[in-house]
Amino acid sequence: MRCIFCKATSDECVSVEHIIPESLGNIEHLLPKGWVCDTCNNYFAREVEKPFLDSLYGRTSRFEMRVPNKRGRIPPVSGLHPLSRTKIELFHSLDDGLLSFAATDEKDATRLIKSIQSHSHGTFYVPTAFAPDADAITARFIGKVALEILALRCIHVEGANDEIVDKSELDELRRFVRLGQPKVVWPVRMRRIYPADFVFTNAAFGSHEVLHEWTILCVPESEYYAVIAIFGIEYAINIGGPELEGYDCWLNENGNRSPLYDMPND
Repeated sequence: MRCIFCKATSDECVSVEHIIPESLGNIEHLLPKGWVCDTCNNYFAREVEKPFLDSLYGRTSRFEMRVPNKRGRIPPVSGLHPLSRTKIELFHSLDDGLLSFAATDEKDATRLIKSIQSHSHGTFYVPTAFAPDADAITARFIGKVALEILALRCIHVEGANDEIVDKSELDELRRFVRLGQPKVVWPVRMRRIYPADFVFTNAAFGSHEVLHEWTILCVPESEYYAVIAIFGIEYAINIGGPELEGYDCWLNENGNRSPLYDMPND
């Protein structure tokens, strides 16, 4: 077996690969050992996933959705208490569901407490982001997820590992995800298709929220797009080249509806 990213032999590797990070709520969708080598697995965690998770959108969306990280903590968000001019952090507790706050810098704690005690009400300002930035951080993260989705869809097909590793059409995206390129951003189409906390109801699953879902879309131009929804934001990326015209044409011809609800989903 070989790694689908660096193409190195990976028979001795021991890491399974979370297609979407655990810190975004994924504990089920994994690639078995060897599909992504230990070196790439560790590198992606540091250099591809962490920058996305630590972005303003990554932090605030995880906080708002109350998704814990690997250590079981919901990441805090930063804000400002304007009356005391104090930088603060807001915390969700998984134990009791309560929201708490504290001064970011311990030396400001006394000023914050005195201000709160002297006013019957007040306000916190908390910056938020409604969508990720359309930058290389987002593009590399979605590109990594897209190639792993493709592998997962083919995992039970005999010879699939060799087919994906040797597919030269995937090399450009592979290279972008692994290495990045100065001043280059692989295009990703992003849009919100439902609120992050939207509650779906159907006969099979009852009432439930959807943290993530995906499909592979083949358009008439023989282009393949990974279409991924995370916290209600849909991302579409062409896995064969940095173009989106085929996807945009598909949307125009299909009333802008999401491919996630036109095709079988994972």
